[in-house]
Amino acid sequence: MRKLKANRNFTPCVPVVDDETFGGFPFTWNITHVQTWIDNNLDQVDLSVVQIAPPSKGTDSDSLDEAWILEADLTKPVIIVWMRPEFFKLIDGNHRVAKARRMGVAELPAYYLTEQQHRQFFAREQADMMYVKYWNEKLEQVEKGWGQWAVVGQMKV
Repeated sequence: MRKLKANRNFTPCVPVVDDETFGGFPFTWNITHVQTWIDNNLDQVDLSVVQIAPPSKGTDSDSLDEAWILEADLTKPVIIVWMRPEFFKLIDGNHRVAKARRMGVAELPAYYLTEQQHRQFFAREQADMMYVKYWNEKLEQVEKGWGQWAVVGQMKV
């Protein structure tokens, strides 16, 4: 892994009406655009699986729509981004994960986006610059031996 450089020409992927987004300040992704990009670039995206942890208190968000959980399509891959050198983040598929967990499904298909790929879908103007700083700080910590307890290459949600 190596340090990132800010994209001086970064243009935020600002959502329009009906675009799905995920996240909060400072990192919000335009999921509608992420999914379109994946559909058009399947040869550039890692399709694998994600391990689903068994049900336990606090594993799923309280804000999930129960009706939508029932409708969730477990064959549609969730979307996971390489958030920092030792950590992945689920950015699309929380309802699918909740359904899988309740059904006892051990894994789901998952698209994994690299630190370079997912940056283009940030919805805020300063997000790329802030992310580069965040990534590089975390990379330095990993290089110093901090955070080696984290599992890289496998994610349980």
